[in-house]
Amino acid sequence: MPSSAPVPAVAIAKAGLARRVAVTLAVALSAAACGGPDSSPITATAAIAGDPVACAAPPHVSNLPAGPADWPVYHRAADRHGVDPTSQVTRRMTPLWGARLDGSMFAQPLVVQGLLIEATEHDSVYAFDATSGCTAWRTSLGTPLDTNRHRLQCNNITPELGITATPAIDTTTSTIYVVAYFDPGRYEMDALDLGTGAVRWRHPIDLPNSDELQQLSRPAIALANGRAYASFGGRAGDCGLFHGFVVGVNTDGTGPDLLFQAGPAKAAIWAPGGPVVMPDGDLLVSTGNTDEQKQYDGNNAVDRLSPSLTLRDFFAPNNWRHLNQVDFDLGSVGPTLLAGDGVFQVGKDGIGYLLDANHLGGIGGQLFGKPLNGGCYAIGATAYRPPLVYVPCDHSLTAVRVAGSRFDVAWRGPDFRSGSPIVAAGLVWDFDFEGGSLWGFDPLSGAVRQKVSVGYGEHFVSLSSSSGRLYVPARRNLYAFSLA
Repeated sequence: MPSSAPVPAVAIAKAGLARRVAVTLAVALSAAACGGPDSSPITATAAIAGDPVACAAPPHVSNLPAGPADWPVYHRAADRHGVDPTSQVTRRMTPLWGARLDGSMFAQPLVVQGLLIEATEHDSVYAFDATSGCTAWRTSLGTPLDTNRHRLQCNNITPELGITATPAIDTTTSTIYVVAYFDPGRYEMDALDLGTGAVRWRHPIDLPNSDELQQLSRPAIALANGRAYASFGGRAGDCGLFHGFVVGVNTDGTGPDLLFQAGPAKAAIWAPGGPVVMPDGDLLVSTGNTDEQKQYDGNNAVDRLSPSLTLRDFFAPNNWRHLNQVDFDLGSVGPTLLAGDGVFQVGKDGIGYLLDANHLGGIGGQLFGKPLNGGCYAIGATAYRPPLVYVPCDHSLTAVRVAGSRFDVAWRGPDFRSGSPIVAAGLVWDFDFEGGSLWGFDPLSGAVRQKVSVGYGEHFVSLSSSSGRLYVPARRNLYAFSLA
């Protein structure tokens, strides 16, 4: 049965859920980054923290609005721009600490008032002191689905399915909202106390007329309008009966829930960034493909939803039929809300679109659209610091410069599996989850300023930043680096 109480950090140490690990850092610093002529790589080896040690005095948290050093939701804010406004330009990275968790991490680390929160596929939620790495608490929510036992026809997350979506933290109530998946196949939204990890409430999520073994909750939770919004799509391979859903759960855990279904079948909502919250409380989401070839059915769209999850407006490209035929989801990346009420959208076919957020335009109603130079099979979440949108492509990070009603590619990075970038410490950071390297780019030119080997990560995973530190989830190893 799921536990409703946190597991003390000393119990984690005794259970051997974290071990001493070592990471070799190959930090490539350019002359511009170092401030000197020597651009040769600097190599260092660091012993990263061993077995978890309970914090003697865990960080105290209060019910306060999010501060400039907080990173309480995916990509830091409801707009999902992924920009840390506080950190200074980095000149050197120094390893601080690391911990081996009890499961793989798809969720982005979150930071509030000195506590770092991370969730795992083992259905655990951890809290660390963000500076020292000591463990404040760990809460086990239940038993994840064993993929070796169930042998799902379509799935690329193994060996267990638990928490995939990035949680969200309401700093004004010190509440963490988590979507967990349990054996033999059911979803639940749970609310945890930020300071202690105690479970405040548990709320089953109903996904009507679908097979919950085929539904995946990958997108990050969004907080707005007194609700926590969870999103759902299918598993890799699009097997079985699933739908694209957004479910709105009241933040006190009471029902009834709100529900948006993107189409009669499929039209997955699966981009990791989750819904974008607009200034008026409306949500922007993107959807994937269906099997429809004759009549448009909500596939490959950018949807604007009201706070009550009513569809207000949508955009879909003219080639939606072709996208369905070749499985080139428009919804592989979430919408980017631009300055001046614009929206940028790109998907697997690499065609970028500029939209009017107040009139998305329906089918073929874009303000401007064209392919990104060099090809871009885009999957993940963008980062945005005007005028540049940083787009995660399958084999490069691509910077798109938006000017008025047009855009052009500003630069493309080297060939690697781009994750979901962020902007921090004067650089654009991206995690090559297949090559195991963390890259830091000059935001204007794309020149490589930093490169650090951290080990492999999960698909499209993203790092986070707070108070001059970077936090990197590399499968089961969570690393912290200081930026000096």
